[in-house]
Amino acid sequence: MSLDPNLPSIEHLRERGRKRVPPFAFEYLDNGCHSNLNMRRNTDELREVRLEPRYVLDYGGAHLETELFGETYAAPFGVAPIGLQGLVWPGACEFLAEAAHAARVPFILSTVGTASIERVAEITEGKAWFQLYHPTEDDLRDKILDRAEAAGVPVLVLLADTPTFGYRPKEIRNGLAIPPRMSLRNIAQMMMRPTWSFSQLARGKPEFATLAPYIPKGLDMSHLGQFMNATFSGRLSADRIAAIRER
Repeated sequence: MSLDPNLPSIEHLRERGRKRVPPFAFEYLDNGCHSNLNMRRNTDELREVRLEPRYVLDYGGAHLETELFGETYAAPFGVAPIGLQGLVWPGACEFLAEAAHAARVPFILSTVGTASIERVAEITEGKAWFQLYHPTEDDLRDKILDRAEAAGVPVLVLLADTPTFGYRPKEIRNGLAIPPRMSLRNIAQMMMRPTWSFSQLARGKPEFATLAPYIPKGLDMSHLGQFMNATFSGRLSADRIAAIRER
């Protein structure tokens, strides 16, 4: 197993990321909605799991390989869908997809990811999963599903827990709404993270790559916010799931 002795644990990696990424971008990744109650509950419940040691019994070895949907993965977990990964680090979506593919675990691309369905399918040799934010209009849903099918995406993940955009207090404070609010505080944070800032300048501003063909040209950020709200304001329902299953 390859291991960087300077980063031997997840907490070390998290602290390294916190020092390299501007606080407004790091808090976007590191926090959830409202008071983070469910985030804390998820990790607390995992920490409550206890493994029973059986040291003196015969040991036949251990492996984490898991078969799911006809594919054998190296472990029973993967990379969760994250929106706007490119804000956290330039090219993060592609890096994560490549790393997941190399590690033989699933990578799930979000509808609002910063790499397109086609690009991620190419990186993962057609093994990435796709998470669908169900659009209000069925026509847009069908266009997105057609692209996922054409790219050879093997697994469709339906997002059911976001019937409206989540209330994320730290994002509001940091100006990460649509339209975004750039403050002197945020500018100072970027100046303190020059590697991140120059990397963003070199790559260009992150965008919703899968949705780019459907966003009207020339929208300012205020109108983009209105477009996103109108496009993804629908709640997933049994009827909508049935229509997708029919396809």
